[in-house]
Amino acid sequence: MKLHVGEFAVYPSVASTQDIARERLEIGENPLVVFSHHQEAGRGRFGREWISTFGDSLTMSVVLLEYADCPRPWLIGMSTAVAVAGAIRSQIQWPNDLVIGGKKVGGILTEMVELEGRKVPVVGIGINLNQVLFPAEIAERATSLRMAFGHEWDAEELGREVIRRLVDAPEPNGWGSLNQRGACLMRRRGNGSRWQTGRWGQRLEWVRMVSSW
Repeated sequence: MKLHVGEFAVYPSVASTQDIARERLEIGENPLVVFSHHQEAGRGRFGREWISTFGDSLTMSVVLLEYADCPRPWLIGMSTAVAVAGAIRSQIQWPNDLVIGGKKVGGILTEMVELEGRKVPVVGIGINLNQVLFPAEIAERATSLRMAFGHEWDAEELGREVIRRLVDAPEPNGWGSLNQRGACLMRRRGNGSRWQTGRWGQRLEWVRMVSSW
């Protein structure tokens, strides 16, 4: 992907990296990456709460000014998922979940920010790093990199690796460019997945694909 990072802004704690990225973009500070060791009000798709405890999660947002007015912004999220999955050795459950052993370890959130008449993608990335326990209501379907691989992870180091992977990620031009990476194992409807986007009226169908990295 075309990616130029002007600043890697690190915060100890914020309400939401997405909101900070949006605010800084609106006052002309771009392009940038917003990284935080803790989020007080993180969110996923459909406004779902993203639980984050200090030092246990990677939470970051990337401003992709190069892809302003992208006609298919959901492909940006998919391309980001390919990059992040490569960095953490996970699989992808389209459209935005990162999974290990059938349990969710992270997710991608793509939002469009209005800027001087243009729509700029801001991609949020959340990864469970060092948790060893989760609330009872999600314990059976959530995991962390520490639980999966048996060692602690450094959030800033992994964040920079994610950025390096994004530079090498496929361009979000169409499913063909993503499919060539063989980067996912579909987990819905058996070994396949079908997803329909209401806004763009396009339906994609995939078959089982095994990770290639």
